[in-house]
Amino acid sequence: MAKGKQTQLSKRAGAEKKADLLLDRGPAARVDLFFTHQDRLAHVDDPIWQDVSALAVTGRSIFCTCDETSTIERVSFDPKTGKAGEHTHFVLGETFDLPEGPGGEMDIEGLAVADGYLWICGSHSLKRDKPEDDGLKDMEDIDWDANRGFLGKVPLLDRGDGVFDLVAAIEPLDGAPARAARMVPMRKSRKTPIRKMLAKDKLIGPFMDHPCKENGFDIEGLAVTGNTVLLGLRGPVVGGYAMIVRMEMKDAKNGFLKPRKLDGGKRYRLQAINLDGQGIRDMHWQDGRLLILSGATTDLEALQSVFAIEDYDPERNIYEDDALARVLNLPAIRGSDHAEGIAPIEIDGVAKLLVAYDSPHEDRTDAKTQRLTTDMFELASARSASPKPRAAGGKG
Repeated sequence: MAKGKQTQLSKRAGAEKKADLLLDRGPAARVDLFFTHQDRLAHVDDPIWQDVSALAVTGRSIFCTCDETSTIERVSFDPKTGKAGEHTHFVLGETFDLPEGPGGEMDIEGLAVADGYLWICGSHSLKRDKPEDDGLKDMEDIDWDANRGFLGKVPLLDRGDGVFDLVAAIEPLDGAPARAARMVPMRKSRKTPIRKMLAKDKLIGPFMDHPCKENGFDIEGLAVTGNTVLLGLRGPVVGGYAMIVRMEMKDAKNGFLKPRKLDGGKRYRLQAINLDGQGIRDMHWQDGRLLILSGATTDLEALQSVFAIEDYDPERNIYEDDALARVLNLPAIRGSDHAEGIAPIEIDGVAKLLVAYDSPHEDRTDAKTQRLTTDMFELASARSASPKPRAAGGKG
């Protein structure tokens, strides 16, 4: 072990200690998500339940996405049955001009609800071809799917009873300002604004042209509060530290989203997080504290945990174990159930954590009913915490 490094195998956040929640606890319940068959969905070739990669919850609406598409799915949770159905399908290419059209893979890995919007982020990553007829020759190809460079927000329209729709725009109503869908400008080239900006960074830059799952640049977590957008990186892990990219976004006059300039002139700030050598698989705010799902940067089988930063400071550069704590160890199953999406959810006023898995175990899926079973874990409330406001000094 590196000198000065401390493991966090037994450390828990205060809220979990007070609630007497064990780190190695099983799920309190399971939630079945039911989807429409892909043959009845636009721009979907494979079953949604096979590749759910991100979650976000508001009211009874569970938003999720399949990382093979450029679409958002919504199912409505019924607290009486503990199931979620009434699947509604939103095609992002009908709202945004995507460089590879509405059917191009976006590899959506981050969803977040904030201030009446659903924020959506693609991985922005490169990918290596898998060996097929040409064997190793195939593996020499590293591809870029232009839709992966998406970062944007879509207004949420309240339909009542905890159900929300995604709409392109909402007019001003009862003193509330107008809201409209916006995104960071996109292009066919891999030199998207975010990739181009970070390619100049001394820590992140050397990894920008490496494929995902090979410690290359790969966004898999998204957390938003106010104008603050946090991008959690599965890779690169640098010096054993996971990385968060913080930006302060604004609506530009040209109709797009743009990061503001911060003190020092840059439009972003990096934060290093000690997750015991793992990368970030997802992030969410929960009552003011930042929850982080850890996982392997590569395709290795690995233990996974959920960490909490109780007192997030946007100006802090490094988060060691004195600034975050492990709140949940997820059960490990060899070959399946790799946690990929988390989302806080309240059931009858009680905090829970919804978890969806990549490579779901066969007992979690049913092709006949298009079912995917997720886990719901007990989670301590953290209402007393609140994220610090954005530091002064940003222009605009």
